[in-house]
This record gives sequence, structure tokens and C-alpha cells, in this order.
Amino acid sequence: MHTVTRLGAVTLLVATGFAGSLLGFEGARPAVAIRSNVEVSGATPEQLELVRWAVEWFEAEGLEPPAVEIAFHDDGSGCGGHLGFARVGRVSVCTTLVNAMTRRTILHELSHVWLDSNTTQSLRDRFVSFRALRSWNAASDPWELRGYEQGAEIMSWVLGERILTAQIPGNDSGSIEEAYELLTGISTPQPQAPRSCAAGNELVLLALP
Repeated sequence: MHTVTRLGAVTLLVATGFAGSLLGFEGARPAVAIRSNVEVSGATPEQLELVRWAVEWFEAEGLEPPAVEIAFHDDGSGCGGHLGFARVGRVSVCTTLVNAMTRRTILHELSHVWLDSNTTQSLRDRFVSFRALRSWNAASDPWELRGYEQGAEIMSWVLGERILTAQIPGNDSGSIEEAYELLTGISTPQPQAPRSCAAGNELVLLALP
């Protein structure tokens, strides 16, 4: 009787451990390749759809999506207290929500990575002069007065929904469109048929105005 009890306990422990390992595997949300150069980890199905939406906007406007690893976090620990953070080919997004702010954030951070790979020093200097700024990315300048941040904010506004106002000075549509063309060498997008992005339980129809 004693032996049977011990055997049953061992069996229960093994079964529990196996189930726990399966749950741990599911909870890990393994990395998914959206494109050959775009890998996403820690994402829910809705967040994966968000990344696909952002990448497709780059492609639709003739911009090669940047080579990037995107990690989603349930809290702000991976983003330095911000909603999003980009550095050296890596993007972190720190929210469980998929809404207008998250969509703008993913485009903004992807734009940082795109700017890293697709702008020369000469182009950055021209952009800084065009926008009457003091630097491309000097820590001594306020966030909204850095060329690097303005460039990402401009690209995310042009490529995205254009619902939320760009958080920089000189954010009228005419100024933003001219700056976008300077950075990318591409005219601002013309109106297109609506495109969809799954956002939680809602289906949002998106169209560039």
C-alpha cells in the first residue's frame, strides 16, 4: 500500500511537471518571422497582426521594412518606462493593448530603425537644417526638437492612420509631407482603399486620407 502511494505520488508529480512545461511553453510566445528580416517575440495574435499591418504599410509606400527584432512586454521594464523603445535593430513595445496609440508607437519605433539604416550624415544634416533644429539626436536637446525623433514621428504619421497628431512642432500636414519626402525620397502617399488591422475584438478599417 505504501509502495502504491509513493508510485502514485511520483506519477502525479511527473504529470504535473509535464503539464507545467506545456503551459510554460505556451506562455513563452515563441518568436515568429513576419518577414525574412522581421522577427517578433512575446506577441499575442493581435500584436502579431499589428506588426504585419505596420510592415505592410512600409512595403505599400515603397519603403523596405527595416531588419528588426521586435519584442512585446507586459509591463514597462523593457522600454525604460516608455511605451516603446528602439536601439540598434531592436524594438521593444511595452503594453498589452492594441489601439491607436500602440499602432502609432510601433510605426514610430520601426521608423527609428529605418532611419538608422537609410539616412546618411549628409541627409540628416539637411533634415536638421530644413526643420530649423540644432541636432539630429543630441541628448541636450528636448525630445521633440531632435531630428531623429521628428523624423520617426513624421514617418509614423504619414504611414499610419493620421488620427493622432504628431507630437512635434511644425506638425501641419504640409510641413510634415515635405519633411517626409526629404527623408525618404518618396512623395507622400495618395488616398488608398481602406486596409484593416485587427485590434483586440475590434476590426478597425484604415485608410490614408
